[in-house]
Amino acid sequence: MVNTSRYDTTDGGPETLQRFLIASESDTINQRSYSTKLLPGLLQTHDYARAFFDRCSAVMGMADDSEELALARLQRQTVLDMPGYDFHMLIDEAALRVTVGSCEVMTTQIRHLMNILTARAHVRIGIIALNAEFLAPADSFDFSTATDSDNQQITDPFENTDTVELVERTFDLLATTAVYGEEAHAILARALASHTESGI
Repeated sequence: MVNTSRYDTTDGGPETLQRFLIASESDTINQRSYSTKLLPGLLQTHDYARAFFDRCSAVMGMADDSEELALARLQRQTVLDMPGYDFHMLIDEAALRVTVGSCEVMTTQIRHLMNILTARAHVRIGIIALNAEFLAPADSFDFSTATDSDNQQITDPFENTDTVELVERTFDLLATTAVYGEEAHAILARALASHTESGI
C-alpha cells in the first residue's frame, strides 16, 4: 500500500482517519516513512500529538477535539510492539527543531525517541541532518506492505507501478543520507539541548 500524502483526509474527518489507520496499520508488516517538518504519528507522545491537533483545530476553525485525536493516535502505536513487523522511519532534523506545543513538550518527545532507538530493534529510525546532501525532492510520505485476509502480502493496491517505483527509489536515496544508532542519538541530543536552552 502506498500513501504518498501523510495528511490525506477521509469523509469522516481527522478522528475517522485515525481510527482507519489503527485498522490499516494492524495489517502492516513493513512500513517505511519519511517525515520533514513533523514527527511520525507512530512515534509521537500524547502531548506532542495533542498540541499538533490543537493547532489544526484552531487554524481550521473546528471544535477542539485534540484530546480524543491524541488518544486515538496513541492507540495506533500498539502496532510497534507486535511481533513480525518492521518499521524504517526517516526523520529530517528540522522536525526535531520545530517547537510543537512547547519546549517542555519537545523535550519529552525527543527523550521518547531516544528510548525507542534502543528499546525496539524492529523500529529503525534514521535522522537526516540539516547539512545532509540533497539527493531527492520529497514531502512526507508513508509506504507500507500489508497482508490480506489470506495472509498474502499486498503492496500498492491503489497506485500505479510508476508511483510505487518512484516512492521506493526516493526512500532508498534519502536513506543513504540518514544516520543511525549513536550518530542519530547525537543529533537527538543536540536537538534536545536546543529546546532545553530555550528555557523550560
